[in-house]
Amino acid sequence: MSNPLIGITPSLSDDGRTFKLYDAYCALLKEAGGEAILLPYGFTSFSLLDGAIFSGGGDVDGSLGGYENSDVLDGVFEARDAFEIRLFEAAFEHNLPMLGICRGHQILNVALKGSLYRDIAEAGFQEEHRLGGKAEHEIRTAPGSLARKLLGETAAVWSTHHQAVKDLGRGFRATAWSPEGVVEAIEHENGRILGLQTHPERMNFLPPFSWLVEACKR
Repeated sequence: MSNPLIGITPSLSDDGRTFKLYDAYCALLKEAGGEAILLPYGFTSFSLLDGAIFSGGGDVDGSLGGYENSDVLDGVFEARDAFEIRLFEAAFEHNLPMLGICRGHQILNVALKGSLYRDIAEAGFQEEHRLGGKAEHEIRTAPGSLARKLLGETAAVWSTHHQAVKDLGRGFRATAWSPEGVVEAIEHENGRILGLQTHPERMNFLPPFSWLVEACKR
């Protein structure tokens, strides 16, 4: 069997004219045994794909997230939102494995009619999650979950976000949380969709990519 072909959604530059993606996504996917293909927002050949990664990036538009848009949002691109929803629907219809990272974790949730906190500070959380760099915070995982298998009972993770999962989408359950209860992982009941609020590509953390590749082979 050839290496699974896994589509990755890129982000956009601030002017909306240039696709961009942190190269570690592709490096880790290759190390895990997958082949990466970057998906421009006009891509429609979803039947070519064996799986998908929804990468990090800017905020999700309020029409999807379940809140009103405001100046607290940053980097909203309707074209990206619309494309990622189309990609999710095609992948879900064909039972393809999916991995969502940071913004991608949030997109997976809203694609199945969940909602987001527009801003976790606005929602009353005191924790700082826009850490960036190598700063870390702790999370705990649910017993018996995929998150527990990949991350252990507790883990120190990197994050750089201010939005978060609020109400879970259909078929999802939360399987990891920060100390204050910010949802850090979601898993779908079909066993083939995982969302992580953290950035494994910035941690050089291979297990989520290996899980995705193995799921594609199955």
